[in-house]
Parts: sequence; C-alpha cells; structure tokens
Amino acid sequence: MKLFEKYDKLRQKAYVTSMITESVCGTMALENQEVPEAQVKAIVIALLREAELKGRQFDKN
Repeated sequence: MKLFEKYDKLRQKAYVTSMITESVCGTMALENQEVPEAQVKAIVIALLREAELKGRQFDKN
C-alpha cells in the first residue's frame, strides 16, 4: 500500500502546504531562526508546483 493510498489527506494540496509550512516554521522557531511564514509558504508552494510538473498529482478539492 502506498503512502498516498493510506493517507488521503496527502492528496490535498492545501493540506500538504499547510502541514509543511507549519512544520518548517515550528522547527525554525525552535532553532531561534525567524523567517516570515509567508516566505516559507511561498517556497513550499513553489516546490509543490515543481513536483506537479514532474508528474505528482493532487486532488482538485
């Protein structure tokens, strides 16, 4: 069973964006490195777009 089959939420682009952004911001805060959340989110969105160009598909929801 693939990860995406087991966890349907990983097919939702908005959920993945939110999850990664929160995780990165939280980790950086623990290391006393402050980066604006908007900047992190922009990087995550760019990386997800790149993944889509390479064939990764997200649900339309």
